Amino acid sequence: MKRFCLFLLPLTLFAKPFKVEEVLSDKNELRTDFTISYMNITKKTEQFSPIVYETNQGDFVTIPTYEGSSSNQDYINYTQGLKYGLTKDLEIFTNISFYTSSTHTSGDSFETKNDNGFNSLNLGFNYLVKEEDDKPSFLVGLSTDILENTTYSDNSKNNEKFKSYSLFATSYYTVDPLVFSLEADYGLNMKKELNNHSIDSGEVFTLTPQVYFAINPFINLNWGLKYQFNQKNRVDDKVVSNSGSSVGYLFGGSYEFSTKTVFELNYENSDTNDYSMNNITATVSYKF
Repeated sequence: MKRFCLFLLPLTLFAKPFKVEEVLSDKNELRTDFTISYMNITKKTEQFSPIVYETNQGDFVTIPTYEGSSSNQDYINYTQGLKYGLTKDLEIFTNISFYTSSTHTSGDSFETKNDNGFNSLNLGFNYLVKEEDDKPSFLVGLSTDILENTTYSDNSKNNEKFKSYSLFATSYYTVDPLVFSLEADYGLNMKKELNNHSIDSGEVFTLTPQVYFAINPFINLNWGLKYQFNQKNRVDDKVVSNSGSSVGYLFGGSYEFSTKTVFELNYENSDTNDYSMNNITATVSYKF
């Protein structure tokens, strides 16, 4: 069975009203992004059901959960990203991520489980189909996980190769000092198997409208909504979560230290049938 998972276009703002072509790296320009994301996750089911989380860089990582009548998880993801402009309209990127996790579960007894390690390494591209003029701009992209760490229901781990693929599309329109954006994501993840265990997550579709506002030449604020639809998830060929949709909200801001360095801080809240999550993300972007 195939798994789809849509993700958002990696975004770096310049803390001032901008045109969409500024989102991409210039030709022969190299950019780097370092992101730390802290998530507090409350699981609502007793089942082992991995959570797919989208980082600020736009790639997806899988957060393993554990069986238990209830659990509360503190999860930190570290992502290092690189972007390079092949042409003025085409950019390639790669992201590598690691994590630390502390999960408190309750069932027959209370238990704390700590974990850390490699998450994923992905490679992709962004392409500007249409520049912004009197009509909105339009960008598309594709990404695949070259390596992805997967944790199964018996807590065994395996590095899967080229099992996850993602498509994304983004549109922007500027009405100075506001920028309106609409981002849609859809992707594909193949069934993962190890020994007698398997993970087969269902389709995921996200749609995220946002508004960016430039307070001054150095500070931007943003806010928006994220609609997410999930299909059924299966673990060891058993349904562990049903289809469902949710609407979360997000807001944040960015500060431009210089023409080369930008700092972003964002907050996101999501509440699904299987879990609720609060997420704080800090990103430092630098272009050479």
